[in-house]
Order: sequence, then C-alpha cells, then structure tokens
Amino acid sequence: MTLGQRIKQLRTERALQQRQLAEKAALTPSMVSQIESGRLTPSLHTLGKVAGALGVPIGQLFDRPQPGRVHVTRERDYPVVSFDGAGETWAVLGAGLFHGKIRAVVSTLPPRGAGVRTDKVLIEPGQMKLFYVIAGKVALLYGAERHVLEAGDSAYLDGGTPHGWENLGSRAARALWAILG
Repeated sequence: MTLGQRIKQLRTERALQQRQLAEKAALTPSMVSQIESGRLTPSLHTLGKVAGALGVPIGQLFDRPQPGRVHVTRERDYPVVSFDGAGETWAVLGAGLFHGKIRAVVSTLPPRGAGVRTDKVLIEPGQMKLFYVIAGKVALLYGAERHVLEAGDSAYLDGGTPHGWENLGSRAARALWAILG
C-alpha cells in the first residue's frame, strides 16, 4: 500500500472527505488529493499536519507488515518524503520510519545539494546511525569534522551529535541511512 493509499484509508475510516481533512490539516483540498493519488511528495512537516488531523502518530501513515509474514515493497512504491526548503528526499524502506528497532531510508540529494541537518529531524541522544553511500561522492559532516566518502563507503556514527551531508558531485547522490535503536 502506498503512502497516499494509506492516508486515504485512514481518512475514509474516519468518514472524512478530502475537503474536511484539508481543513483540519490547514492544507488545500487539491494538496490532499495530490498526496492521496501519489502525484505530490509531501514534506515531513506536511505529513505531521495530516497525521495530526487524522489523530494518529506519523508512523501510522506508513503501511506496516503483519507479524509472521514477509513484507515486500517495490522501489516504485516506497513512500517518499521531503523537507520544506531542501532538495533532499527520503524513500522509506520497509514500513518503519518512526517505529521499531531499525529504521531505514534511502536519501537522494541533487547535484551540489546539501542535506537536512539533524536539527530538522528528531534524533534521540545515543541513537546510532549507519550511513552508506550508494552513488556519488559526498561529504559527511559530523560535529566539526568533514569526511569525504564515495560509493561503497560507510560510516557508523552517534546520531545525537549534529551531522548532515553534502553532495560534492555534478550528479544526484544517494545514501542509505539506517537508524538503530
């Protein structure tokens, strides 16, 4: 189930029309329609508004696997989120961006783009992250340190320390972020 389908399912379970959800979330009906149809990639901020209007935590907007079953998600069906004012996008792997012991996203940065800094994303102190470069040449910014990594390189870091990343190349860069714990 796609992110848009899951939002529509939650909306219909609450007997809300798109217009009503839009009003409760302080969005336009057109935006809600585009999110539900998959024509618009919502920002994390917008997802927070939608979740609040539906009365659920953000994590419930993502399809969850049933216990005892394998959950296969095709790349084309990954829920994708963005950040207001940033070119970075996250493709949510599996179904657990906000719940569970391991959460993983594939993050994409445009050429010469800078990723979202940790002050935009809730990270618990001591939470560890694995950063793996899938494609491109990037700089991992960690505290006052700057590490240049290329495809195949990885870093293991404490997510509680301010960090981010930049694309050093002329093509889009992709990285896997796995948040552990």
